[in-house]
Amino acid sequence: MTVKMKVSSVPALAVAEARRLLRHPLVLAGFALFVLASVVELRDYWGPRPAFSLLTNGMAMWPGVPVFFAAELVASASRRAGGDELLGALPASRTQRTAASCLAALGPFLAACAVQGVLCAGYAVQGVSLERFPTVFELALGPLCVLGAGLLGAASARWLPWAGTSVLVMVTLIFFNVVVNGNEATGGHLFGFYAELAVWGPWPYRAAMGFNPGHTGWHAVYLLALCLGAGALAMLRDSPRRTFWFGAGALTVIAVAAAGLGQLP
Repeated sequence: MTVKMKVSSVPALAVAEARRLLRHPLVLAGFALFVLASVVELRDYWGPRPAFSLLTNGMAMWPGVPVFFAAELVASASRRAGGDELLGALPASRTQRTAASCLAALGPFLAACAVQGVLCAGYAVQGVSLERFPTVFELALGPLCVLGAGLLGAASARWLPWAGTSVLVMVTLIFFNVVVNGNEATGGHLFGFYAELAVWGPWPYRAAMGFNPGHTGWHAVYLLALCLGAGALAMLRDSPRRTFWFGAGALTVIAVAAAGLGQLP
């Protein structure tokens, strides 16, 4: 007799996966490097432009990139250990395990939100100079990149079960980001994930020089839609309700396109 796991058990699986993800050495190292960069910023006072950038895009690289690789490794751990057949005999289905891997991405996301809050408090205490304080949407950009990294890592583990493919995915994303970041004048830089909102002035890049054009509120919606699309992509691989997840993915594509156009100046 086959025993089916209740949907209510998925959150418990997600909590366990989130704990594994948050304790992963790559995630710990990524957050540690971001905290180190923040301490250096508060101690050495980089100036308004780098201070603003640290708040808005600093998390895209640290801890965003490490979270992607950690999520891929955690989600593919059973496959790499040759234990998928053993897990297949358990009440938890592969679909439920995939859902748990996606929900686990909320762990690093919430940690990123907490770190962002502490950093804002540090700015206030230290009296760090800013040309203007970031909006709520701009403050959300870094944590959203961390969330997207976790979801994309889970999707990569499900769709690309070959050694080295996660590296190719990250190289492709970085290349895409470098290409679009050359279009600040038209707002095209907002199609990237590491988007520079403040204008870079002459060396040493400290002075306030204004901001690149574009609507950052729509950029936050754009990143959120990409996150949801990555989650739908992961679920599409294993769920028996493929029509539902295909439709959900199609809606996220429409949302990405609409928000992408809305963020342009």
